[in-house]
Amino acid sequence: MIIAKDITKSFGRVEVLRGVSLQVEAGSIHGFIGPNGAGKSTFLKSLVGVVRPTAGTLAVAGFDALRESLKVRRHVGYAPAETSLYHRLRCSELLDFSIRYHPAADYERGMELLRAFGVPAERRVGALSHGMKRKLILIQAIVSNAPLLILDEPMEALDPEARREMEQLLQDELQAGRTIFLSSHDLFSTQRLCSRVTFLHRGRVLQDGLVAELLSGRSGRLRIQFESEQTAASLPSDSEMHWSGDGTTWELRFDKPLPDVLKLIATLPVTGIRDDGSLDDLFDRLYERADGRSA
Repeated sequence: MIIAKDITKSFGRVEVLRGVSLQVEAGSIHGFIGPNGAGKSTFLKSLVGVVRPTAGTLAVAGFDALRESLKVRRHVGYAPAETSLYHRLRCSELLDFSIRYHPAADYERGMELLRAFGVPAERRVGALSHGMKRKLILIQAIVSNAPLLILDEPMEALDPEARREMEQLLQDELQAGRTIFLSSHDLFSTQRLCSRVTFLHRGRVLQDGLVAELLSGRSGRLRIQFESEQTAASLPSDSEMHWSGDGTTWELRFDKPLPDVLKLIATLPVTGIRDDGSLDDLFDRLYERADGRSA
């Protein structure tokens, strides 16, 4: 659904994207992860023609995004991170205005979702809270009924209940055959939603892969409970194993296959092991290394 090859973008002398290449498969939820300033929003804006890349090729929904941006937009429901909307319009009016360009849009469903998420349809957009604006932006993208949803920080500013409801709504859209490409700082939601993720660092792809494979790879973190007190000297250690803790409770961070780690600790008086592997943990390790910090 999205094929990007060597996308670069510079604003003056500042290079924001540096040869970004990735693919988003149809019928998947693909996460785009990175800290502020990594270039995520710039890349998403390139997909819908708001920003024009300096170099590279970009295909979205089968169209050349650089030459056929209007055709691309018909096939994309886009929810930007910004909430600077037409503040004098009422929510119902902004919904109608936003989706009118899409031939299969469903205004009535949009009104139903506004009610379901507690967004007052007749209130002017300028009077909404930040969280309410986020809901409105997401709803208009969803009810566009475009085959591809591009969502920039969809869970930002949503309360926990609204976040759970939005996650379920996106899962339902996936089951209906839509493709979703989203950027997010909410790694917990990203891990629950996405089958594949791409990590971006200073405009470059740092790592890309299936979530299940990334979390079952060579790196990880275990919380280990011992029957008796241990010291750092009594625990197996090398350049790929790092212990922290004291007494009977320790944390092990490792950069080798899990079976090899388990063999090394098999003779220790272990009473419990908890795998703390998560996208959040993987994020920390990747960016520590990329920035030259100790893992």
